[in-house]
Amino acid sequence: MSAPSPSRGDLGRLAALLRQERAALIRGDYARLEALARRKIQLLDWLEAAEPLSPTPGNRALAAEIRAAATRNAPLFEAAIAGIREARALLLRARDRGRGQTYGRNGTRAALEPAAGQLYRRA
Repeated sequence: MSAPSPSRGDLGRLAALLRQERAALIRGDYARLEALARRKIQLLDWLEAAEPLSPTPGNRALAAEIRAAATRNAPLFEAAIAGIREARALLLRARDRGRGQTYGRNGTRAALEPAAGQLYRRA
């Protein structure tokens, strides 16, 4: 059984997908990124299983465009991941800020838990 034959249109779709991915990364549209990722995986699986395209000047130029787009998107992905990590750390710090911390007799960190019960507020 021979491998499927890709077309120049398949590479064009990948280039367009990478442009859409860049726009979604810049906007912070993570739902759109998820949808694009599914499409990109399907397209890349198809291209990897296919026979290579002939090395015409047009195909080489399109491959260079795809490589450049992927290279441009990589730092945006890294920045998005770093931002998500920072937001997570900020949320964890805010959650833990309500609890005091101290050091026990043996030198280990211990949380100061509020006393159990209810707080009554008078009007």
